[in-house]
Amino acid sequence: MVLGLLTLAAIPTTIGVAEGVNSQKGENDPETSSKTEAERMRKFNLECYCETKSRMAKEIDGGKVVLSGDKVYIDTQSSTKGHTFEGFYIGYPDPDRPQPPPLGLVSSISNDPPMLNWIYIDKDTREVKYGNRTQSKQHIVGSWGWDAGEEGGPGGVTLEGEEGAVAVETENGWEIRWEDKNGDIGVEGKRKLTVSLERKMLEPTEEEKQEQKTKAAGAIKTDSNFTLTNTTFQSNKKTTGEPVKAVKASIEKAKPKPKEPRLEFSSTTIEKPMEGK
Repeated sequence: MVLGLLTLAAIPTTIGVAEGVNSQKGENDPETSSKTEAERMRKFNLECYCETKSRMAKEIDGGKVVLSGDKVYIDTQSSTKGHTFEGFYIGYPDPDRPQPPPLGLVSSISNDPPMLNWIYIDKDTREVKYGNRTQSKQHIVGSWGWDAGEEGGPGGVTLEGEEGAVAVETENGWEIRWEDKNGDIGVEGKRKLTVSLERKMLEPTEEEKQEQKTKAAGAIKTDSNFTLTNTTFQSNKKTTGEPVKAVKASIEKAKPKPKEPRLEFSSTTIEKPMEGK
């Protein structure tokens, strides 16, 4: 069964992806399969991160991952622009491979019409490429994954549990290759840098959405049980959402002055009575 170019709008009915979803469900514990599948299918962009301290590193560090031709590149000011990577994980449907199927990685390759391709490693050149099932099945299609990330963050893309992305400078820009177990990337005499492809999630999880709502609700709570008359305010930690404290000022009440007689003529007010002749 051939998986051609996939449309985002038709994911549930696309045969190849549907096979991947069904196989993926079968490999997980029933109690956790739904949550795991939802996490795998969260969409994300990819951003290059390079720790090396050099001019070349500054050129690619922070660059977004793009697709152009049939290869995957790091977008920089001097390189050829491409379609921004926007992908997720899903089981690769191939009955000829050992089961359960490896976890595949797909990305959109076009917005109009919206289409998907598989991300794979060329087994001969170690280039990171994209294509349909026919183009990808003879190469390394997974298992893809991600590391734990710093402080519980999204983490970087992995293959068989290891990060192995390398940026190689070519005439078309900084293309991405993947090291084999011996550190080989299939090319010599090119400038290269070890990089990490960090995930940038496009949508929050349901738990994150609920947490944001809770924080927003707490931020607008105020204490209305105070009187504004003769009151001064202390705005301590006002931006944290804590209720503003009202502290009544201690004001010594002045004794009321005795009223003096007043005479009024038309619109004129005489503050003191006229002295007698």
